[in-house]
Amino acid sequence: MAYIKSKKFEGVYQNKLKSGDVSYFITYKDNENKTVTKKIGKKSEGITEAYCSQIRGETISKLRLGDLPPKIATQRKQNIVTLNSLADYYFETKESKTKNKFKGKYNLRIKSVLGNKDVRYFTENDIKKFQNVLLKDGLSPHTVNCYIDIISAIITHSIQQKNYIGKNPIYNLVPKLKVDNKRERILTKSEIKDLLEAVEENWILNLFVRLLLSVGSRKGTVLNIKKCDVNLEDKVFTLKDFKNDTTYYGYFSDDILFNLVKNRMEMIGDNDYLLSTTDYKDIDKYISREMNSIYYLLFNHKLSDQNDRKNKVVNHTLRHTVLSHLAMNGESIYSMKTISNHKTLAMLDRYIKLNPNYGKTPIENLWK
Repeated sequence: MAYIKSKKFEGVYQNKLKSGDVSYFITYKDNENKTVTKKIGKKSEGITEAYCSQIRGETISKLRLGDLPPKIATQRKQNIVTLNSLADYYFETKESKTKNKFKGKYNLRIKSVLGNKDVRYFTENDIKKFQNVLLKDGLSPHTVNCYIDIISAIITHSIQQKNYIGKNPIYNLVPKLKVDNKRERILTKSEIKDLLEAVEENWILNLFVRLLLSVGSRKGTVLNIKKCDVNLEDKVFTLKDFKNDTTYYGYFSDDILFNLVKNRMEMIGDNDYLLSTTDYKDIDKYISREMNSIYYLLFNHKLSDQNDRKNKVVNHTLRHTVLSHLAMNGESIYSMKTISNHKTLAMLDRYIKLNPNYGKTPIENLWK
């Protein structure tokens, strides 16, 4: 049976019969999100595409609203505000770099579960059920929270743009799942050697990795180092910490990095970034994609759960690795704070605990 989709009406199809007659069908989603195909009748019986569209609309309304008196059902239908309608508005009007990523996630997991629900009547049970569905699918608590944030962002955008008058129910429904964001995975010296060998032939990745392993900063800080931020004579970088909105200093770890930076500086202007090239429009995206592939091939393929934040190797693992090895080498907590630019000493406690001998020397010298 060859169905021909209507050019005017959504969910309406026709099938040309051998007799020359035409049969009309409609399709829609039931309350279990399953596609239903229903025959309405034949053209010879007076059935038209417009009539089929009307029947389809009434069927969908009945599914959503139940068997209500026509007047009440019409009022409810006019006032209903589905998450799907707000999502459509968000993706059409929102200016954001993450919009397409959000749209993919929304269509993948949110739309089928909560899309047709009226946002005004979201309940705690609705959100808890959604969280449980994601957890059963193997998503981490952090990822589940990200999906809840997407829902909240969609509703908030409509409120801010006056597309929807009401409150964001997500704020007061269910607390976010607890997430342990502390990464435990660090690279050993042999793993660092393997990583450096893997990026050696690509100047961008090689410089990127060596900078991270030298200054121990976050990715954004390294990507924003300009030629004018480098003092080759004193072997010092002036670094920008975007998280703390402060400026601090970083240092060269070895001659290999020094020569890489020196050669790069000879090719660019004072206000050009060390990590920049006309070969790629988005250098951040390029580096992230390439490094994720390398991390997977070298380390992450062994993980049973690719959402295991504690043990998955990512760019931030290199910052964690630098600080961990400094602590294990007996470096003082004050020197580590200078290198990492953490706001408080307390934030470095986790690294100090990696060195069992950290307090050994002061105690041994206490009574001498």
